[in-house]
Amino acid sequence: MSDLNVGIIGLGGIAKAHCTAIGTLENVNLAAVADLEEENRQRYVGEYDIPKAYSHHSKLLEDDSLDAVAVVNGHQFHHQLVVDACNAGKHVLVEKPMALNLEQCDAMIQAASDNNVKLMLGYTQHYYGTSLKAKEILDSNELGPIMTAVTYMAKNWSYPGRRPQYRSRYHGGGMWLTNGVHVVDRLTWVIGSQARSVSAVVGNYAHYQAADDSTTAFVRYKNGRAGVAVASGFADGGPSHECHVICTNGSLRFSQHGEKFVKVGKDNEWKDIAFDDPPAEMHHEWAAFTDAIINDLETPTNGAWGRHIMEILFAAERSSMTGQEVILESGNGWTIQESGTSIATEHGGGW
Repeated sequence: MSDLNVGIIGLGGIAKAHCTAIGTLENVNLAAVADLEEENRQRYVGEYDIPKAYSHHSKLLEDDSLDAVAVVNGHQFHHQLVVDACNAGKHVLVEKPMALNLEQCDAMIQAASDNNVKLMLGYTQHYYGTSLKAKEILDSNELGPIMTAVTYMAKNWSYPGRRPQYRSRYHGGGMWLTNGVHVVDRLTWVIGSQARSVSAVVGNYAHYQAADDSTTAFVRYKNGRAGVAVASGFADGGPSHECHVICTNGSLRFSQHGEKFVKVGKDNEWKDIAFDDPPAEMHHEWAAFTDAIINDLETPTNGAWGRHIMEILFAAERSSMTGQEVILESGNGWTIQESGTSIATEHGGGW
């Protein structure tokens, strides 16, 4: 395969970031988009010089010139659109959160396997220049083994501008599924282990909506470590998107938004570390997806990884409802790779 022809399904706000990132890659062509609204289609066609626009995802999936699609619309649509895309023989990059329950996640993974296509989750925290540099430092063992980590995403929930589905847990909304997915993904990635159990408090404190706006989760991992994930959407305050990792021989802090930095702590002081700042935030994400397709590699944030992150999120909700620690379904056992596919070597491992 030479150039990769891709289509975008859903033209909400995040689609712009995907289109911009695709434009930074020489071997990827943005060949088509699909959206129910004519105004959205025409705006994207004009802004990104896209040759084809479809009024429904089913029409786009009939386009035999497309190798892959990105599903980037509402959370409640991810499951069906991914299954449809896989069944049409397209490789799929799907936005977070993966789906609204584990049964939907399983159906998506099965559809990708049945049709021999790649499935990758758009967990952006894996692919920022700051994150890749931080993981490179951890993987070098320069700081020694990890002791614990805390990840934050505390920001204004921007309630007035939130679409109704993102203020409804029934449709997969709320701060925890919308943004908590990022902090759990980042925490699990830096801890470098599968989770074992979760104890959490999930609540709605600052807004009138049918979904949460703040969660604090304590996650135990199978490698004997533990960490904390905090996702709070306040009405007013100062933002924090930091990840703080404490190791035996040093500490690490990094952040992409609000403040952008990578810092290493040694000898009772913090030192700024240089990092690669790609031409677009999703540049490395799309590069990894493309590489997996062209070279037949397992995607870094694959379906199994995506499902595990959702398992942690759902367990946190159950823990909050019951007031009890929740053991994940895999319990004390390790889950394993089933695809038999080679894995990428240029992206820090997560399992």
